[in-house]
Amino acid sequence: MTDIEGRFTMVVPDNAVLEISYVGFVKQDVPVNGRTQLEVKLQDEAVAVDEVVVVGYGTVAKSDFTGSSSTVKLENANDNRYLSMPEAIQGRVAGVQIMNNTGQPGSGMTFNIRGMTSITGSSQPLIVIDGQPIDSDQGSTMAGSGMDGGNDIPPADPLAAINPDDIESIEILKDASSVAIYGSRGANGVVLITTKTGKEGRDKISYSSRFDLNMVPKKLKVLNTRDYLNYRNEAAINDGNDSLYKHMAMDSIIRNSPNINWQDQVYTSPISQTHQLSFSGKDEKSTYLITANYTNQNSILKNADFTRYGLRLNYSRNITKKISVGIRTYFSYADRNYGQESNWTGILGSSAVLGALAFNPLRGAYVINDEGDEEFDENFTNNPTLVTTIVKDRTQIRTLISNLDFSYKFNNNLKYTLKGGVNDLYSLRQVYNPTGTFIGDTAPGGSATRADNANSNYLIENLLSYNKTFSRLHRVSAVGGYSYQYWTNRSSSNTSMTFPSNALIYYNMQSAANPGRMITSTGMRALQSVLGRVNYSFDRRYLVTFTGRYDGATRLSGANKWAFFPSVGLGWNVSNEDFFKNKVVNFLKLKASYGVAGNENIAIGATRKKYVVNYVVIGGNILPAYVVEDFENPYLKWETTTQFNVGAEVGVFNDRLTLDIDVYRKNTKDLLINLELPGSATFSNYFTNLGEVLNQGIDVEGNFKVFQSGGMRLDLGGNISVFENKVLSLGSTDILYGRGYFAGGAVLLSQPVHIARPGDPISSFWGYKTNGIYQNQGEIESDPALANDNTRSNYKPGDVKWVDTNGDGQINDADKTIIGNPSPDFTYGINASFTYKRFSLSVNVFGSQGNELINLTRWVVGINNTTGNYNLLQSAYDGRWRGEGTSNLLPRVTTNGVRLYQRMPDWLVEDASFVRLQSINLGYTFNLPKGLVMRSVRAFISGTNLYTWTKYSGYDPNINAFGHLALNRGVDLGTMGQPRTFSTGFEVNF
Repeated sequence: MTDIEGRFTMVVPDNAVLEISYVGFVKQDVPVNGRTQLEVKLQDEAVAVDEVVVVGYGTVAKSDFTGSSSTVKLENANDNRYLSMPEAIQGRVAGVQIMNNTGQPGSGMTFNIRGMTSITGSSQPLIVIDGQPIDSDQGSTMAGSGMDGGNDIPPADPLAAINPDDIESIEILKDASSVAIYGSRGANGVVLITTKTGKEGRDKISYSSRFDLNMVPKKLKVLNTRDYLNYRNEAAINDGNDSLYKHMAMDSIIRNSPNINWQDQVYTSPISQTHQLSFSGKDEKSTYLITANYTNQNSILKNADFTRYGLRLNYSRNITKKISVGIRTYFSYADRNYGQESNWTGILGSSAVLGALAFNPLRGAYVINDEGDEEFDENFTNNPTLVTTIVKDRTQIRTLISNLDFSYKFNNNLKYTLKGGVNDLYSLRQVYNPTGTFIGDTAPGGSATRADNANSNYLIENLLSYNKTFSRLHRVSAVGGYSYQYWTNRSSSNTSMTFPSNALIYYNMQSAANPGRMITSTGMRALQSVLGRVNYSFDRRYLVTFTGRYDGATRLSGANKWAFFPSVGLGWNVSNEDFFKNKVVNFLKLKASYGVAGNENIAIGATRKKYVVNYVVIGGNILPAYVVEDFENPYLKWETTTQFNVGAEVGVFNDRLTLDIDVYRKNTKDLLINLELPGSATFSNYFTNLGEVLNQGIDVEGNFKVFQSGGMRLDLGGNISVFENKVLSLGSTDILYGRGYFAGGAVLLSQPVHIARPGDPISSFWGYKTNGIYQNQGEIESDPALANDNTRSNYKPGDVKWVDTNGDGQINDADKTIIGNPSPDFTYGINASFTYKRFSLSVNVFGSQGNELINLTRWVVGINNTTGNYNLLQSAYDGRWRGEGTSNLLPRVTTNGVRLYQRMPDWLVEDASFVRLQSINLGYTFNLPKGLVMRSVRAFISGTNLYTWTKYSGYDPNINAFGHLALNRGVDLGTMGQPRTFSTGFEVNF
């Protein structure tokens, strides 16, 4: 019991450590150290979290910060055991959009801060872990990310190798004043990750464990046996043929058919697990943290999983009062078995997800052998169950992130720091498609691929930092220094075909009858920089920040190698003025910033003439020769992003309600574009500076402490982002096309479905507008859109009525137009946290409004076409045209092998707006009796991806099948959604 002033008395050993806590305040561990009287003041959690902001190369007081950033604290996230770093951010930060490239564990996410700045390059932000910039571009760092044909899949995610339980906080830097210190790498925003360290007090041993049940949140309805047979009959009759199945035959087939739903055959509900053991502590001289982590994530798609082993050492020591050293090292090994979900061409024989929808219900994957056991039907090749079982696709990832620092304090104001770091990432992808699969039989005799990629980057930095307050009015903090970073890359790949046996899969490539050529590449690049930042505060009222970085990059040539990236930030703490006396608004800061960031993310050697070895015929002989692959391009220069930001930070009722509002405008000029050349040119493509892109919007974040009383506390947080993306110019080029050639077995869509053109968003959907369905022959004959169309005689009632946008009386490529875009009008998130004594409850909801998806899964199984005996989505069958007046949206069923004349209709573009109940977490801390070795035990249960409100007809509205490809966003091509996960776990501290 305490007295009225909070004083209390207790008897403890001289060397005891007191753990003092109260709901809503930061817990403190206070060593007694033989003292008889202690005075402890707890800090409010909100104040403690917000008092400093982590910025590049240091921290700055929140009240002095003139930029725009958001903080996500994971240190006290007892019940939120995230499986990846982006998952911890999703829905919690304004201005950040995160989409899943696939629902498989270990796969990448599309991560954008304040829109897309690049058309053919990456718009992923720079990731910095404990001061070490790391390679996070999945397309360039992971093995086998550019394979041809059915092996071309979304690559593994290098960030998946990072253990999220090691993270203490994540800082998202958004505006120019914040990112300019990173110069040429800050155009897409910066994510600063700070890992955990030991806390003051006695040494601590902690063990945590988590078990997850993963479930399929949604299955798509496909035709059963009876509807499938009727569908085939109707298609034949519509095309003037006899029905395929008579009534008596149909009844027999229905009785004897397995009526199989292939989705039930390829999906499962597996258990996953995560375990972590840590040792930590801190005294007057040293701080340490050692963690060991094991994660095994099993996919809802059979025979797919992701396993990670991780080790971390964070250690720092004050050798003397002036000298300190530190090391932060993380090593992990990850193993990803990719389930044959889909691929970037949509080949059905290689896609379990598409195949599970497209294969008809008449025949199962298994037969009963002579012993009465089930075994694969060897005569039924390419079926989804077979694909998930016998195709092997394994990626192994080895990651090392390590940095060391040495600091010398000249005095209390001036400090020198020497930093050295390394990020080593090696990945090996091995794929085997045996006989009985589409690729294996096409080879023929099986196909094996081995590809590896080794990326290393080394960093050395010399920094001087200065902090001093003059006359209690003038506060100055500054940092300046020199940075040098060096990258090496080595990759190789080989595909061999026709093997004597499938038994040794990809371990037996030397036995191939058709060995492939080994393709190798090696690259090196460097970035040299001088950087500086000065923060000045006068009387805690008037703030100014100057930042600059001078970068030189070897990827550019000549005078264009070097560029200067400056910024300035201004702030005014209005609430510190004498005239500002307001009982409601206790804090008000106005801020503005302007600056330039850059990008030189192009292929190594893109400015130089490049030779490759090829084979030519001379005198009837095939001989190796050097040929020019790329021409010299010395005029290539930096892509630059200029950003203007104005904002306000508001605290109301003694910070019970806080708001952070920012309005921004980002202009990216001299875009680095990989431009395709016409077929008559000697080279297929080249990099050039071309065009301008605009991103602009409003970010709002708010937190509200609803109440705090009697051991109870309720906090609400929310954010909303409204933004616009637009191409302003492409120079002399009118339009840029995205990737084309989507295939679904015998079903092709060879036309690009994305474009970039002035006046429209990047990756706008490109296709044909429709005006319903022809109900009778008279509508066909009288339609002016077909007046001059020589294919009019091919049209029949029940066919799609295309819009003649240019009015020339015929339907052709000239009628293509914008039919949608993947960019949302706004995104938002809401989170709530409730604590009552030893209980805690948290809820997270996020959503997106106005974004659209091209549902190319429907192109394969939703166009009402029976090509290849494929099944059909129930919605397509129910909505089909069956006669005059029956439907004005979906066409008649047909056996025609060319789907919709190879035209992308606007009705394949769907509204993908959604609201998702992302997580609910409930935890309890047990009241332990005294004298136990255990200091605390906490248990929790949670659910993730619990429910999604959406009109989208596919598996998941928050997906992006083509990952990091900016000009192919918003596609669902047999893409598996995120699993619904129910978790339970505990944490024990000793």
